[in-house]
Amino acid sequence: MQAAGVTTGEYDLAARLEEADRAIRRAKLEEEIRQLDGIVMSAASDSDGAPEIVNAFLERVIAWETAPRITHRAWLERHGWSFPAPEAVGGRRLNRELWRLIDALAVARVFLYHTNHLSDAELYARLWRETLEGECPDFARTRDDACHWDFADAGAGDQEIWLAHYAREKERREWKRDFPDMALPPRQRLPHRRDHRLPVRD
Repeated sequence: MQAAGVTTGEYDLAARLEEADRAIRRAKLEEEIRQLDGIVMSAASDSDGAPEIVNAFLERVIAWETAPRITHRAWLERHGWSFPAPEAVGGRRLNRELWRLIDALAVARVFLYHTNHLSDAELYARLWRETLEGECPDFARTRDDACHWDFADAGAGDQEIWLAHYAREKERREWKRDFPDMALPPRQRLPHRRDHRLPVRD
């Protein structure tokens, strides 16, 4: 709908100026990303408000690359969460503290994967000693942000855990085809069931 008292020509000119401003802003953001040795994705469609979405995404990328770093532990402590050392918890308290820590990490936008091969004590210890020491940019975390912590990441050296506990038969065959000199570990049943309860990115 055309605004009252605004001619079609004036409306079209304002729209073109806004489009030009968005294009200039995007070019500046892309150049800043290149200066950070980043890779700029191919241009997205300009329909359906995409330019605003693309620019907001690029701004977030720059923020992730340039903001000061902070550990998840320090970020959570700043927001009122602290957790006892693994040696200080056991029994029913261990389970409560484990899920309190898992839920707090989700608030910090840290999401966990492939934990069913670990006992509660093993998982809590690794979360406390490893995950809480992981780093992210130090700014307000939104629904668009996420850090992923995979406890059976084949690409990060956990291939035996992944192959034994989580890989499907097709994936095991493909792995054997790609790495014929590696002996496949025997498949093992997962001793715990918690992954289906883990918070997921919304």
